Amino acid sequence: MKTRIRQRNSTKWTNTTQAPGGGPPTIEEIRQRAQEIFMARGAAPGMELDDWLRAERELKHAGAIANIE
Repeated sequence: MKTRIRQRNSTKWTNTTQAPGGGPPTIEEIRQRAQEIFMARGAAPGMELDDWLRAERELKHAGAIANIE
């Protein structure tokens, strides 16, 4: 089930239920990976959305591979 929450004038969707044994990445997992990407590129501002989308893509891809193995 997806729940819509308002946060600082933006709309975000979060999964309120996760599949056991590895569902989609959580918001927290994506946030942490995006922070790692941000720091790795020198913490320069202006590419936050790119960092977030890359983190989401990487985690979804890693999850898909884990489900195959």
